[in-house]
Amino acid sequence: MDSPYPVPPPAPPRPPLDKIAVAALVAGLLCGLPVVGVVLGAVALSRIKRTGDRGKGFAVTGLVLSALGTLYLAVMAAGGAFQSDKGAEDALPVGLRDGDSAFSLHKGDCVDTPHDDLEDRIANMATVPCARTHTAEVFGVFELPDDGYPGDDSISRTAESRCWKLTSAYAMDTWAFPKDVEVYYFAPSSESWVWGDREVSCMFGKDEGPLKGSLRQDETTLDEHQVAYLKAVNTFDDAKAEAPEAEYVEDDLDAYKQWAEDVTAALDEEARILRAHEWPAAVKQHVAAIDAEIAAARPLWAKAAKAEDADTYYDHYEAAEDLSGDEAAVKARAALDLATSVPAADAEA
Repeated sequence: MDSPYPVPPPAPPRPPLDKIAVAALVAGLLCGLPVVGVVLGAVALSRIKRTGDRGKGFAVTGLVLSALGTLYLAVMAAGGAFQSDKGAEDALPVGLRDGDSAFSLHKGDCVDTPHDDLEDRIANMATVPCARTHTAEVFGVFELPDDGYPGDDSISRTAESRCWKLTSAYAMDTWAFPKDVEVYYFAPSSESWVWGDREVSCMFGKDEGPLKGSLRQDETTLDEHQVAYLKAVNTFDDAKAEAPEAEYVEDDLDAYKQWAEDVTAALDEEARILRAHEWPAAVKQHVAAIDAEIAAARPLWAKAAKAEDADTYYDHYEAAEDLSGDEAAVKARAALDLATSVPAADAEA
């Protein structure tokens, strides 16, 4: 029996799927071919518009994924900045940090690069045991505030200051520190900042040649007596190292007075640590000699902090410096099995 309804015409054939659109999607999904995906996606969209073939969604998806992949590679090629303790602003690709980055550095890591070149791409860095030769050793990592990008100069000042302050906490025995080792750091660039990079990594390295063995000397490698002694003397040394930028006292008397006040406070803290610790018998008399030197120098630094003119400041400062010597320190260090060679700068002073 014939149907009472009209028979619908046959459905028109579906247009073919554009093969270039499919290729664009595949290239977009492959991390190693993002640029190819961008080109194929653009070609496919142009063809589909002309021919009416299917695959627009494939082409668009491939184009978007490829664009993101290309941007990622661009950030890896330009993100991050390598700087030395001298403030050189040589671009160094550090990539995106783990969670925030593709290569994350941690305190205590020793890393190696081809040809011991710290300016090499961080993508070529490999973490290696510190006992073998390596290019650099990470001695501190810290995060910058999560605000707007502060600018290259601001980041450089912060990184230099913070990294220098972390050196004596990691390599506590400053007398044992190699004179040819310098401080370097990796810091965010404006490009990597956009991707959430806020991390500054502080490192020891050399201008030429590799390091061998760890420079770490802290609670993880020293005994309690060595740590107590170095904490005490480093408190004073760190304060002394923060001298004003002005070359002469008369150029910035207020800054020098503040420095003298800070040094006075550091002497108080050094004495407190030395007196609070229970020293072995072989060390006790030498620590007592150092404590006596502190007791003599402290009032002179305190008077310098209240000086009304540069000449008076110099009188107290020079008298305090005349009291400082290395004899008691060398004996205490020998008893504690620490380095006893006075650093060149201290010896000359």
